[in-house]
Amino acid sequence: MSATIIRPEEWTADSNKALSVSLVKSDATTVGSEFHPQFTYPIFGEAEAIYGFKNLTIELKFGSTDLLPYLKVSYSEKLEDKDALASVIEGDKKQKRQGEEMDDGHEMGGNQEEVSDIETQDGDDPGVTLREFLPKDVLTEEHQWHERVKDAEKSFSPPGERVASYSQSGSNFEIWRAPISEERQKVLHERMQIFVLFLIEGGSYIDATDDRWRIYSLYEKSGDGVYTFAGFTTVYSYLWYKNAQVYDSTTKLGAESNDDFFNLYQRKRISQFVILPPFQGQKHGPKLYDTLMNEFYKDPLVKEVTVEDPNVAFDDLRDRCDMERLDKIGIWNDDGFTDAPVSKEWIQFALAKTKIIPRQFQRLVEMALLRRLKKSDRNSYRKYRLQVKQRLFKHNKEALKDLDKFERIAKIDEAYRSVEEDYYRLLSVVPVPQTAPEQQDVVPEPLPEAEPDPSFKGKGKGKHVQFELGEDNHDVKRAKVEY
Repeated sequence: MSATIIRPEEWTADSNKALSVSLVKSDATTVGSEFHPQFTYPIFGEAEAIYGFKNLTIELKFGSTDLLPYLKVSYSEKLEDKDALASVIEGDKKQKRQGEEMDDGHEMGGNQEEVSDIETQDGDDPGVTLREFLPKDVLTEEHQWHERVKDAEKSFSPPGERVASYSQSGSNFEIWRAPISEERQKVLHERMQIFVLFLIEGGSYIDATDDRWRIYSLYEKSGDGVYTFAGFTTVYSYLWYKNAQVYDSTTKLGAESNDDFFNLYQRKRISQFVILPPFQGQKHGPKLYDTLMNEFYKDPLVKEVTVEDPNVAFDDLRDRCDMERLDKIGIWNDDGFTDAPVSKEWIQFALAKTKIIPRQFQRLVEMALLRRLKKSDRNSYRKYRLQVKQRLFKHNKEALKDLDKFERIAKIDEAYRSVEEDYYRLLSVVPVPQTAPEQQDVVPEPLPEAEPDPSFKGKGKGKHVQFELGEDNHDVKRAKVEY
Protein backbone atom coordinates (compact mmCIF):
# COMPACT_ATOMS: atom_id res chain seq x y z
CA MET A 1 0.00 0.00 0.00
CA SER A 2 2.90 2.33 0.76
CA ALA A 3 3.99 2.29 -2.87
CA THR A 4 0.55 3.37 -4.02
CA ILE A 5 -0.32 7.04 -4.42
CA ILE A 6 -2.75 7.94 -1.64
CA ARG A 7 -5.39 10.56 -2.48
CA PRO A 8 -6.77 12.00 0.78
CA GLU A 9 -10.16 12.79 -0.74
CA GLU A 10 -10.72 9.09 -1.56
CA TRP A 11 -10.19 8.05 2.06
CA THR A 12 -11.90 10.96 3.77
CA ALA A 13 -15.63 11.17 4.50
CA ASP A 14 -17.60 14.18 5.71
CA SER A 15 -19.19 12.71 8.84
CA ASN A 16 -22.32 14.88 8.44
CA LYS A 17 -22.90 13.55 4.92
CA ALA A 18 -21.84 9.95 5.57
CA LEU A 19 -24.31 9.58 8.44
CA SER A 20 -27.99 9.33 7.53
CA VAL A 21 -30.75 9.29 10.15
CA SER A 22 -34.35 8.15 9.77
CA LEU A 23 -37.53 7.34 11.69
CA VAL A 24 -38.97 4.05 10.47
CA LYS A 25 -42.45 2.59 10.94
CA SER A 26 -43.39 -1.07 11.30
CA ASP A 27 -44.21 -1.32 7.58
CA ALA A 28 -40.60 -0.26 6.84
CA THR A 29 -41.64 3.14 5.50
CA THR A 30 -39.70 6.24 6.56
CA VAL A 31 -41.41 9.11 8.34
CA GLY A 32 -40.94 12.04 5.97
CA SER A 33 -37.49 11.36 4.57
CA GLU A 34 -34.11 10.47 5.98
CA PHE A 35 -31.94 13.38 7.06
CA HIS A 36 -28.32 14.18 7.84
CA PRO A 37 -27.09 15.67 11.12
CA GLN A 38 -26.23 19.35 11.14
CA PHE A 39 -23.37 18.64 13.54
CA THR A 40 -21.23 15.61 14.32
CA TYR A 41 -18.14 17.25 15.84
CA PRO A 42 -19.01 16.10 19.40
CA ILE A 43 -18.69 12.54 18.09
CA PHE A 44 -16.10 12.58 15.29
CA GLY A 45 -14.03 15.65 16.18
CA GLU A 46 -13.92 19.30 15.15
CA ALA A 47 -13.03 18.48 11.54
CA GLU A 48 -16.24 16.43 11.21
CA ALA A 49 -14.27 13.99 9.08
CA ILE A 50 -13.80 10.20 9.18
CA TYR A 51 -10.53 8.91 7.73
CA GLY A 52 -9.42 5.59 6.36
CA PHE A 53 -12.52 4.32 4.53
CA LYS A 54 -13.72 4.33 0.94
CA ASN A 55 -17.40 4.86 0.12
CA LEU A 56 -18.35 5.08 3.78
CA THR A 57 -22.04 5.12 4.74
CA ILE A 58 -23.50 5.06 8.25
CA GLU A 59 -27.20 4.30 8.68
CA LEU A 60 -28.81 5.16 12.00
CA LYS A 61 -32.48 4.24 12.12
CA PHE A 62 -34.94 4.75 14.96
CA GLY A 63 -38.26 3.04 15.53
CA SER A 64 -40.81 5.78 15.02
CA THR A 65 -42.62 5.12 18.30
CA ASP A 66 -40.11 4.24 21.03
CA LEU A 67 -36.92 5.29 19.18
CA LEU A 68 -35.23 1.88 19.40
CA PRO A 69 -32.00 2.45 17.40
CA TYR A 70 -30.45 0.34 14.64
CA LEU A 71 -26.91 1.00 13.38
CA LYS A 72 -25.24 -0.16 10.17
CA VAL A 73 -21.79 0.87 8.91
CA SER A 74 -20.72 0.05 5.33
CA TYR A 75 -17.60 0.76 3.26
CA SER A 76 -15.90 -0.74 0.23
CA GLU A 77 -12.33 -0.66 1.56
CA LYS A 78 -10.42 0.16 4.74
CA LEU A 79 -6.96 1.72 4.86
CA GLU A 80 -4.94 -0.53 7.17
CA ASP A 81 -1.49 1.05 6.78
CA LYS A 82 -0.93 3.45 9.72
CA ASP A 83 1.59 5.61 7.86
CA ALA A 84 -0.73 5.89 4.89
CA LEU A 85 -3.60 6.84 7.24
CA ALA A 86 -1.47 9.56 8.83
CA SER A 87 -0.71 10.84 5.32
CA VAL A 88 -4.42 10.97 4.50
CA ILE A 89 -5.17 12.94 7.66
CA GLU A 90 -2.35 15.39 7.07
CA GLY A 91 -3.30 15.82 3.41
CA ASP A 92 -6.92 16.53 4.29
CA LYS A 93 -5.89 19.04 6.95
CA LYS A 94 -3.60 20.79 4.53
CA GLN A 95 -6.31 21.10 1.89
CA LYS A 96 -8.76 22.52 4.44
CA ARG A 97 -6.23 25.02 5.77
CA GLN A 98 -5.50 26.23 2.26
CA GLY A 99 -9.20 26.67 1.54
CA GLU A 100 -9.80 28.52 4.80
CA GLU A 101 -6.82 30.81 4.26
CA MET A 102 -8.13 31.71 0.82
CA ASP A 103 -11.51 32.57 2.36
CA ASP A 104 -10.34 34.40 5.47
CA GLY A 105 -6.74 35.42 4.82
CA HIS A 106 -4.51 36.19 7.77
CA GLU A 107 -7.31 35.79 10.34
CA MET A 108 -7.08 32.00 10.28
CA GLY A 109 -5.61 30.33 13.32
CA GLY A 110 -3.42 27.81 11.52
CA ASN A 111 -3.43 24.18 12.60
CA GLN A 112 -4.38 24.53 16.25
CA GLU A 113 -6.95 21.69 16.10
CA GLU A 114 -4.86 19.31 14.03
CA VAL A 115 -3.39 17.24 16.85
CA SER A 116 -6.68 16.58 18.65
CA ASP A 117 -8.39 15.51 15.43
CA ILE A 118 -5.57 13.11 14.52
CA GLU A 119 -5.90 11.56 17.96
CA THR A 120 -9.62 10.93 17.54
CA GLN A 121 -9.46 9.63 13.95
CA ASP A 122 -7.35 6.47 14.01
CA GLY A 123 -9.07 4.44 11.30
CA ASP A 124 -11.19 2.39 13.72
CA ASP A 125 -14.71 1.43 12.71
CA PRO A 126 -16.73 4.69 13.07
CA GLY A 127 -19.59 2.57 14.37
CA VAL A 128 -17.53 1.91 17.50
CA THR A 129 -17.09 5.65 18.01
CA LEU A 130 -20.77 6.37 17.41
CA ARG A 131 -21.95 3.60 19.77
CA GLU A 132 -20.33 5.45 22.67
CA PHE A 133 -23.08 8.08 22.26
CA LEU A 134 -25.95 5.63 21.76
CA PRO A 135 -27.87 3.58 24.34
CA LYS A 136 -26.69 0.07 25.14
CA ASP A 137 -29.76 -1.46 23.48
CA VAL A 138 -28.77 -0.30 19.97
CA LEU A 139 -29.21 -3.19 17.53
CA THR A 140 -27.11 -4.15 14.52
CA GLU A 141 -29.26 -7.03 13.23
CA GLU A 142 -31.96 -5.44 11.07
CA HIS A 143 -34.54 -8.25 11.14
CA GLN A 144 -34.46 -8.40 14.94
CA TRP A 145 -34.76 -4.62 15.12
CA HIS A 146 -37.70 -4.58 12.70
CA GLU A 147 -39.61 -7.12 14.78
CA ARG A 148 -39.09 -5.00 17.86
CA VAL A 149 -40.41 -1.95 15.97
CA LYS A 150 -43.57 -3.88 15.07
CA ASP A 151 -44.12 -4.87 18.69
CA ALA A 152 -43.63 -1.30 19.90
CA GLU A 153 -46.28 0.09 17.56
CA LYS A 154 -48.84 -2.29 19.03
CA SER A 155 -48.17 -1.54 22.69
CA PHE A 156 -46.41 1.82 23.06
CA SER A 157 -47.89 4.74 24.95
CA PRO A 158 -45.84 7.76 26.04
CA PRO A 159 -44.61 7.89 29.64
CA GLY A 160 -45.90 10.52 32.02
CA GLU A 161 -49.07 12.54 31.52
CA ARG A 162 -50.55 14.28 28.52
CA VAL A 163 -50.47 18.04 28.97
CA ALA A 164 -51.65 19.27 25.56
CA SER A 165 -53.09 18.14 22.25
CA TYR A 166 -53.79 19.88 18.95
CA SER A 167 -54.50 19.26 15.28
CA GLN A 168 -52.21 20.38 12.50
CA SER A 169 -52.67 19.84 8.76
CA GLY A 170 -55.17 17.02 9.32
CA SER A 171 -53.00 15.18 11.88
CA ASN A 172 -53.35 14.96 15.65
CA PHE A 173 -50.49 15.70 18.02
CA GLU A 174 -49.99 15.29 21.75
CA ILE A 175 -47.44 16.65 24.22
CA TRP A 176 -46.51 14.50 27.21
CA ARG A 177 -44.59 15.48 30.33
CA ALA A 178 -42.59 13.04 32.45
CA PRO A 179 -39.87 13.28 35.11
CA ILE A 180 -36.55 12.00 33.86
CA SER A 181 -36.51 9.58 36.80
CA GLU A 182 -39.55 7.69 35.46
CA GLU A 183 -38.29 4.30 34.25
CA ARG A 184 -39.78 4.36 30.75
CA GLN A 185 -38.78 7.98 30.31
CA LYS A 186 -35.20 7.06 31.24
CA VAL A 187 -35.10 4.56 28.38
CA LEU A 188 -36.62 7.03 25.93
CA HIS A 189 -34.27 9.80 26.99
CA GLU A 190 -31.22 7.63 26.42
CA ARG A 191 -32.44 7.07 22.87
CA MET A 192 -33.54 10.62 22.04
CA GLN A 193 -30.61 12.57 23.51
CA ILE A 194 -28.31 12.02 20.51
CA PHE A 195 -30.59 14.34 18.51
CA VAL A 196 -29.26 17.14 20.73
CA LEU A 197 -25.75 16.54 19.40
CA PHE A 198 -26.99 16.23 15.82
CA LEU A 199 -29.23 19.31 15.71
CA ILE A 200 -28.07 21.83 18.35
CA GLU A 201 -24.73 23.56 17.94
CA GLY A 202 -22.84 23.24 21.19
CA GLY A 203 -25.44 20.79 22.52
CA SER A 204 -24.44 18.28 25.18
CA TYR A 205 -26.06 15.57 27.26
CA ILE A 206 -27.76 16.49 30.53
CA ASP A 207 -27.33 14.74 33.88
CA ALA A 208 -30.03 12.10 33.71
CA THR A 209 -29.58 11.29 37.41
CA ASP A 210 -30.86 14.73 38.46
CA ASP A 211 -34.54 14.42 39.35
CA ARG A 212 -35.24 18.08 38.69
CA TRP A 213 -35.31 17.50 34.92
CA ARG A 214 -38.66 17.20 33.16
CA ILE A 215 -39.01 15.94 29.59
CA TYR A 216 -41.81 17.25 27.35
CA SER A 217 -42.19 14.96 24.32
CA LEU A 218 -44.15 15.67 21.16
CA TYR A 219 -45.91 12.85 19.31
CA GLU A 220 -48.10 12.51 16.28
CA LYS A 221 -51.01 10.15 17.01
CA SER A 222 -52.70 8.25 14.20
CA GLY A 223 -56.37 7.40 14.05
CA ASP A 224 -55.69 3.86 15.28
CA GLY A 225 -53.68 5.11 18.26
CA VAL A 226 -50.12 4.63 16.99
CA TYR A 227 -47.64 7.24 18.23
CA THR A 228 -44.82 8.75 16.16
CA PHE A 229 -42.09 10.68 17.97
CA ALA A 230 -41.68 14.23 16.63
CA GLY A 231 -39.58 16.20 19.11
CA PHE A 232 -38.89 17.09 22.73
CA THR A 233 -37.66 19.72 25.15
CA THR A 234 -35.96 19.45 28.52
CA VAL A 235 -36.78 21.76 31.43
CA TYR A 236 -34.87 22.17 34.68
CA SER A 237 -36.27 23.57 37.94
CA TYR A 238 -34.22 25.90 40.12
CA LEU A 239 -35.11 27.47 43.41
CA TRP A 240 -36.37 31.02 42.94
CA TYR A 241 -35.44 33.67 45.45
CA LYS A 242 -35.57 37.43 45.79
CA ASN A 243 -32.73 37.84 48.24
CA ALA A 244 -30.18 35.92 50.24
CA GLN A 245 -32.49 35.44 53.24
CA VAL A 246 -35.16 33.71 51.15
CA TYR A 247 -32.46 31.76 49.30
CA ASP A 248 -30.99 30.37 52.54
CA SER A 249 -34.33 29.23 53.91
CA THR A 250 -35.59 27.61 50.71
CA THR A 251 -32.27 25.89 50.07
CA LYS A 252 -32.52 24.18 53.45
CA LEU A 253 -36.05 22.99 52.73
CA GLY A 254 -35.19 21.92 49.21
CA ALA A 255 -32.41 19.68 50.46
CA GLU A 256 -34.76 17.54 52.55
CA SER A 257 -36.56 15.77 49.69
CA ASN A 258 -37.55 16.14 46.09
CA ASP A 259 -41.21 16.49 47.11
CA ASP A 260 -40.37 19.45 49.33
CA PHE A 261 -38.47 21.10 46.49
CA PHE A 262 -41.39 21.06 44.06
CA ASN A 263 -43.58 22.74 46.67
CA LEU A 264 -41.26 25.76 46.70
CA TYR A 265 -41.06 28.76 44.40
CA GLN A 266 -39.18 27.85 41.23
CA ARG A 267 -37.42 29.29 38.23
CA LYS A 268 -37.81 27.11 35.15
CA ARG A 269 -35.02 26.86 32.58
CA ILE A 270 -35.79 25.58 29.10
CA SER A 271 -32.62 23.78 28.08
CA GLN A 272 -32.76 21.61 24.95
CA PHE A 273 -35.45 22.14 22.33
CA VAL A 274 -35.63 19.78 19.35
CA ILE A 275 -38.14 19.29 16.55
CA LEU A 276 -37.03 16.45 14.28
CA PRO A 277 -36.45 17.41 10.62
CA PRO A 278 -39.46 15.46 9.24
CA PHE A 279 -41.68 17.72 11.37
CA GLN A 280 -39.85 21.02 11.00
CA GLY A 281 -41.45 23.97 9.24
CA GLN A 282 -44.94 22.90 10.38
CA LYS A 283 -45.29 25.21 13.43
CA HIS A 284 -44.75 22.47 15.99
CA GLY A 285 -42.01 24.50 17.69
CA PRO A 286 -44.41 27.31 18.67
CA LYS A 287 -46.96 24.75 19.87
CA LEU A 288 -44.42 23.08 22.12
CA TYR A 289 -43.06 26.37 23.45
CA ASP A 290 -46.56 27.77 24.09
CA THR A 291 -47.47 24.60 25.98
CA LEU A 292 -44.55 25.16 28.33
CA MET A 293 -45.22 28.85 28.85
CA ASN A 294 -48.97 28.40 29.36
CA GLU A 295 -48.29 25.75 32.00
CA PHE A 296 -45.71 27.88 33.79
CA TYR A 297 -47.89 31.00 33.57
CA LYS A 298 -50.73 29.22 35.37
CA ASP A 299 -48.52 27.62 38.04
CA PRO A 300 -48.35 29.94 41.10
CA LEU A 301 -45.08 28.30 42.22
CA VAL A 302 -43.27 29.26 39.00
CA LYS A 303 -41.91 32.79 39.31
CA GLU A 304 -39.64 33.09 36.27
CA VAL A 305 -38.82 31.24 33.01
CA THR A 306 -35.41 31.36 31.37
CA VAL A 307 -33.86 29.80 28.26
CA GLU A 308 -30.36 28.32 28.17
CA ASP A 309 -28.15 29.73 25.38
CA PRO A 310 -30.85 30.16 22.70
CA ASN A 311 -29.72 30.29 19.08
CA VAL A 312 -31.03 32.81 16.56
CA ALA A 313 -33.84 30.56 15.33
CA PHE A 314 -35.10 29.92 18.85
CA ASP A 315 -34.87 33.62 19.72
CA ASP A 316 -37.16 34.35 16.77
CA LEU A 317 -39.62 31.67 17.87
CA ARG A 318 -39.61 32.95 21.45
CA ASP A 319 -40.07 36.58 20.40
CA ARG A 320 -43.08 35.77 18.22
CA CYS A 321 -44.72 33.46 20.74
CA ASP A 322 -44.13 35.80 23.68
CA MET A 323 -45.60 38.77 21.80
CA GLU A 324 -48.71 36.83 20.85
CA ARG A 325 -49.17 35.50 24.38
CA LEU A 326 -48.75 38.95 25.98
CA ASP A 327 -51.24 40.37 23.48
CA LYS A 328 -53.74 37.72 24.57
CA ILE A 329 -53.35 38.35 28.29
CA GLY A 330 -53.72 42.10 27.67
CA ILE A 331 -50.51 43.27 29.34
CA TRP A 332 -50.15 46.16 26.87
CA ASN A 333 -53.63 47.42 27.82
CA ASP A 334 -52.56 48.03 31.42
CA ASP A 335 -52.76 51.69 32.45
CA GLY A 336 -49.13 51.63 33.56
CA PHE A 337 -47.88 50.84 30.07
CA THR A 338 -47.25 54.31 28.72
CA ASP A 339 -45.25 55.72 25.86
CA ALA A 340 -41.47 55.72 26.25
CA PRO A 341 -39.86 55.94 28.68
CA VAL A 342 -41.83 53.17 30.43
CA SER A 343 -41.51 53.41 34.20
CA LYS A 344 -39.30 50.98 36.13
CA GLU A 345 -42.17 50.38 38.56
CA TRP A 346 -44.44 49.12 35.80
CA ILE A 347 -41.65 46.95 34.37
CA GLN A 348 -41.26 45.26 37.76
CA PHE A 349 -45.00 44.71 38.01
CA ALA A 350 -45.13 43.22 34.51
CA LEU A 351 -42.10 40.98 35.08
CA ALA A 352 -43.83 39.37 38.04
CA LYS A 353 -47.06 38.97 36.10
CA THR A 354 -45.58 37.54 32.89
CA LYS A 355 -42.69 35.53 34.47
CA ILE A 356 -40.37 36.57 31.62
CA ILE A 357 -36.75 37.46 32.41
CA PRO A 358 -35.90 41.21 32.34
CA ARG A 359 -33.81 41.38 29.15
CA GLN A 360 -36.34 39.44 27.10
CA PHE A 361 -39.24 41.45 28.50
CA GLN A 362 -37.48 44.74 27.73
CA ARG A 363 -37.22 43.66 24.10
CA LEU A 364 -40.92 42.82 24.05
CA VAL A 365 -41.74 46.21 25.55
CA GLU A 366 -39.69 47.87 22.81
CA MET A 367 -41.51 45.91 20.12
CA ALA A 368 -44.90 46.79 21.61
CA LEU A 369 -43.94 50.47 21.76
CA LEU A 370 -42.67 50.44 18.19
CA ARG A 371 -45.85 48.78 16.96
CA ARG A 372 -48.03 51.59 18.27
CA LEU A 373 -45.56 54.39 17.62
CA LYS A 374 -46.42 57.09 15.10
CA LYS A 375 -43.11 58.19 13.68
CA SER A 376 -44.61 61.47 12.59
CA ASP A 377 -44.54 62.34 16.31
CA ARG A 378 -40.84 63.18 16.36
CA ASN A 379 -40.70 63.75 20.12
CA SER A 380 -42.21 60.34 20.93
CA TYR A 381 -39.96 58.68 18.37
CA ARG A 382 -36.89 60.31 19.91
CA LYS A 383 -37.89 59.16 23.42
CA TYR A 384 -38.38 55.66 22.09
CA ARG A 385 -34.92 55.62 20.51
CA LEU A 386 -33.35 56.84 23.72
CA GLN A 387 -35.02 54.08 25.75
CA VAL A 388 -33.74 51.38 23.38
CA LYS A 389 -30.24 52.87 23.24
CA GLN A 390 -30.09 53.09 27.01
CA ARG A 391 -30.70 49.35 27.22
CA LEU A 392 -28.13 48.62 24.51
CA PHE A 393 -25.52 50.71 26.25
CA LYS A 394 -26.06 49.13 29.67
CA HIS A 395 -25.94 45.65 28.18
CA ASN A 396 -22.71 46.32 26.26
CA LYS A 397 -20.68 48.49 28.65
CA GLU A 398 -17.73 46.10 28.67
CA ALA A 399 -17.54 45.93 24.88
CA LEU A 400 -17.74 49.71 24.57
CA LYS A 401 -15.54 50.85 27.43
CA ASP A 402 -12.34 51.08 25.34
CA LEU A 403 -13.91 53.33 22.70
CA ASP A 404 -13.99 57.10 22.97
CA LYS A 405 -17.27 58.99 23.38
CA PHE A 406 -18.23 59.50 19.74
CA GLU A 407 -17.11 56.02 18.71
CA ARG A 408 -19.44 54.58 21.36
CA ILE A 409 -22.25 56.79 20.14
CA ALA A 410 -21.74 55.60 16.57
CA LYS A 411 -21.62 51.95 17.63
CA ILE A 412 -24.80 52.18 19.68
CA ASP A 413 -26.53 54.04 16.85
CA GLU A 414 -25.58 51.30 14.42
CA ALA A 415 -26.93 48.70 16.84
CA TYR A 416 -30.17 50.64 17.28
CA ARG A 417 -30.83 50.72 13.54
CA SER A 418 -30.33 46.94 13.36
CA VAL A 419 -32.66 46.42 16.32
CA GLU A 420 -35.43 48.52 14.82
CA GLU A 421 -35.16 46.73 11.49
CA ASP A 422 -35.29 43.36 13.24
CA TYR A 423 -38.30 44.38 15.32
CA TYR A 424 -40.24 45.29 12.18
CA ARG A 425 -39.31 41.90 10.68
CA LEU A 426 -40.64 40.09 13.76
CA LEU A 427 -43.77 42.23 14.06
CA SER A 428 -44.62 41.53 10.43
CA VAL A 429 -45.48 37.91 11.39
CA VAL A 430 -47.25 38.69 14.68
CA PRO A 431 -51.02 39.30 14.42
CA VAL A 432 -51.79 42.90 15.33
CA PRO A 433 -54.24 43.18 18.26
CA GLN A 434 -57.30 45.35 17.73
CA THR A 435 -56.11 47.78 20.39
CA ALA A 436 -52.91 48.65 18.50
CA PRO A 437 -53.07 51.87 16.46
CA GLU A 438 -52.64 51.57 12.74
CA GLN A 439 -49.04 52.07 11.69
CA GLN A 440 -48.45 54.92 9.34
CA ASP A 441 -46.49 54.04 6.24
CA VAL A 442 -43.84 56.67 6.89
CA VAL A 443 -40.15 56.42 6.12
CA PRO A 444 -38.23 57.53 9.23
CA GLU A 445 -36.74 60.97 8.91
CA PRO A 446 -32.95 61.29 9.18
CA LEU A 447 -31.86 61.19 12.79
CA PRO A 448 -30.68 64.52 14.22
CA GLU A 449 -27.07 65.46 14.73
CA ALA A 450 -25.19 64.01 17.69
CA GLU A 451 -26.40 65.30 21.02
CA PRO A 452 -24.57 63.35 23.72
CA ASP A 453 -25.35 63.93 27.35
CA PRO A 454 -22.43 65.75 29.05
CA SER A 455 -22.14 62.94 31.61
CA PHE A 456 -21.91 60.23 28.95
CA LYS A 457 -18.29 59.26 29.69
CA GLY A 458 -18.73 59.01 33.44
CA LYS A 459 -20.49 56.53 35.71
CA GLY A 460 -23.67 56.85 37.71
CA LYS A 461 -26.03 59.00 35.67
CA GLY A 462 -23.67 58.67 32.74
CA LYS A 463 -24.81 55.09 32.22
CA HIS A 464 -27.91 56.50 30.54
CA VAL A 465 -27.26 57.01 26.85
CA GLN A 466 -28.75 60.37 25.95
CA PHE A 467 -27.74 60.95 22.34
CA GLU A 468 -28.64 60.70 18.70
CA LEU A 469 -26.35 60.50 15.68
CA GLY A 470 -27.00 61.43 12.08
CA GLU A 471 -23.79 60.74 10.17
CA ASP A 472 -22.09 57.33 10.00
CA ASN A 473 -18.55 57.24 11.32
CA HIS A 474 -16.45 54.95 9.14
CA ASP A 475 -13.44 55.12 11.49
CA VAL A 476 -15.17 53.41 14.39
CA LYS A 477 -13.13 50.71 16.14
CA ARG A 478 -14.48 47.19 16.14
CA ALA A 479 -16.69 46.38 19.11
CA LYS A 480 -19.32 43.68 19.27
CA VAL A 481 -22.64 45.09 20.42
CA GLU A 482 -25.32 42.60 21.45
CA TYR A 483 -28.99 43.39 21.11
